Amino acid sequence: MRLFGVTVMANLQPRWNVAPSQTALVITQTGLQPEAIFPAWGLPPGGKGRSFLINARMETVAEKPTFRDAFMHRRCLVVTSGWYEWSAPKRPWHVQLSDGGVMAFGGLLLRRGDEDRFVVMTSAADGDLAAIHHRQPLVLPPDRWHRWLTGGPTDAAELCVAAPANWFNWYRVGPAVGRVAEDHPELVTPLDDVALAAESAGGGAGGGAGGGAGGRVGRKPDDGPDNGQGDLFG
Repeated sequence: MRLFGVTVMANLQPRWNVAPSQTALVITQTGLQPEAIFPAWGLPPGGKGRSFLINARMETVAEKPTFRDAFMHRRCLVVTSGWYEWSAPKRPWHVQLSDGGVMAFGGLLLRRGDEDRFVVMTSAADGDLAAIHHRQPLVLPPDRWHRWLTGGPTDAAELCVAAPANWFNWYRVGPAVGRVAEDHPELVTPLDDVALAAESAGGGAGGGAGGGAGGRVGRKPDDGPDNGQGDLFG
């Protein structure tokens, strides 16, 4: 993890499909050096019929009681190499940096009971990414990571800028990413022309959740009523 200036003693394994409630690799900094931790993704449902709260909109994060203290004092970086998003039921896409490298989402750490959990900051989708979904994760360039971790609320607010669509490429993948039990490299294999043609002929319907931080991050419908947000990254 030299890219982030941290040492991880654990034997890290690739993750291809991390879902809400699962742990993920996150970078935080409270002293002179950053450190790697593995908190769970999302806040547990607040009541029957509700889903994990997994996102925080950058436009309103400083106002929401759930998030504003963490936005001021407990920001983090969520390490990932891509994310999944659905343009329609059973039509998932994989989004990655144009060079296929590792990226960092702006995130927040929230204390619940005796453990930390994290949520992912989101912005409006930029350019052609909006054709897949109207929101996207807040992807921070490397020269802004330190400021996100250590700066004050004004710094954080200034860093809440949607990453341009030309940073990324994206392609269709199979619906297996919607099954949490699936976690293997084939999940990011592009659909070939035969599979795409068969899907178009069949009309494709359904939905799913999937993803991985430190691997690929995916979606979970309805991230909770507190902020009126929808699916990842909603």
